[in-house]
Amino acid sequence: MGHAGAESLYRDILSEIEGIPAVDAHEHLPTEESYLKQPADFYSLFEHYCRADLVSAGARDQDLAQWADRGTPVADRWKSFEPCLGRIRTGGYARSALLVVRDLLGIEDLTARTYEEVGRALAELRRPGLYDEILRRRCNLAACIQCWHLGEAGPDYFYHLAPSPELVDLGSRAALDKLAARCDMPVHTLEDALRCMTRVVDAWRANPRVVGIKSAHAYVRSIGFQKVERSTAERLFNDIQRVEGHALSSSQVIPLQDFLMFELVARAEAVGLPVVFHTGLQAGNFGRIADTNPLHLQALLEEFPRARFDLFHAGMPFTREIGVLAKYFPGVHLNMAWTHIIDPAMARTALDEWLDMVPCSKIFGFGGDYAIVEKVYGHLVMARRNIARVLAGKVAEGAWSRTEASEVARRLMRDNAAEFYRLPSS
Repeated sequence: MGHAGAESLYRDILSEIEGIPAVDAHEHLPTEESYLKQPADFYSLFEHYCRADLVSAGARDQDLAQWADRGTPVADRWKSFEPCLGRIRTGGYARSALLVVRDLLGIEDLTARTYEEVGRALAELRRPGLYDEILRRRCNLAACIQCWHLGEAGPDYFYHLAPSPELVDLGSRAALDKLAARCDMPVHTLEDALRCMTRVVDAWRANPRVVGIKSAHAYVRSIGFQKVERSTAERLFNDIQRVEGHALSSSQVIPLQDFLMFELVARAEAVGLPVVFHTGLQAGNFGRIADTNPLHLQALLEEFPRARFDLFHAGMPFTREIGVLAKYFPGVHLNMAWTHIIDPAMARTALDEWLDMVPCSKIFGFGGDYAIVEKVYGHLVMARRNIARVLAGKVAEGAWSRTEASEVARRLMRDNAAEFYRLPSS
């Protein structure tokens, strides 16, 4: 197939993908009410993930503070920000922001000539109904899976992942007291804590808006959860109870967390809730990337070979390792949330390889993973392009038929995540 034919095929598949109402498989969006109270100017589009690239490009704490200080004249903020923007604007994080400028605000680019206009246009966009405008109309989303925002008001197409830390991170008296209050029962023994865990998981299962349980432990420790004897967990638990105000250190608490994570997964599997793990790159800077290798989950996956697991972020940079886990274990699924802006090329390579290695029913193609709603749009544009490129490549090389590409497109953009999380039909 010549270049013109390949490009035509790509455009055809991209158009088809844009017409599929997508499931956004991971977000961190605040309520619209609280979001509309946030400042709106050119720098608003460079908070969250772009901040990490700014630091990587040399920005200092005082630079970040100045750019975020809306009491400083906007011209002064732009003058010091512009050189750093030049260092990051070609990367995936900034690309998402610049797509917002071009497509949602209708401004060709963010420059010294347009930065004030960008701020005015963004402020004008941010009015009641913003979430529906961006997520429903501009993004064509069928559903959005939020992280740890239980109890917050939101659109009826928002679903939620429950927070595992309140059941696993019980290394202090304060954490135990919070769990006791949540369950309205005393927590004096490990058995009491496990009874509370059962109650909470049952309550999550009964809530139609809760579709899974998430662990973000990769930010604070290795995800190498190991099976621990109950006697060891009880000894650590009793140490907490023995001394008023006592808390286990970050190293001491690990065996207790390990024990409780195995108990949590057992209960989640019993009631049909999937368990989600952050794997791979951590947000921000200076993370301990070795702690996040998805292969560390082997012991947990072996103990629960058919429990449903959603492993986030393609395990970047461990994309091949995580693919092998999905090939081995029936319950392991692969979530591309965040990946298309971390490294678009690595995301394409990972998806291309996974589609040869893993059943196509086990991959979720998109999750914005943002606290900035406008940039969900930018990320989704990049994700659709990535996915269309990979699928077009499979057809062009003769590996798939065009019909098969359409089937996989529907799976990646909607059906796989909808079926895995048991979302109601729309």
